[in-house]
Amino acid sequence: MALSNEIFSPPEAEVTRARRIIEELRKAESEGKGAASLDGKMIDAASERMARNVLVQAEAIAANAA
Repeated sequence: MALSNEIFSPPEAEVTRARRIIEELRKAESEGKGAASLDGKMIDAASERMARNVLVQAEAIAANAA
């Protein structure tokens, strides 16, 4: 099972980026904006959904590994 967890876990860089996307969008929302910029690229609600999917997958695999 450890090997499959390793294979299917999103890379740590992807998890970190997902967290940054959500953080930036929360900041934008608090300023009344519907989109934000991260590393020179626009991020929006679709970006947030994809980021949340990455985090859910990472958390589910981590929970099963414990």
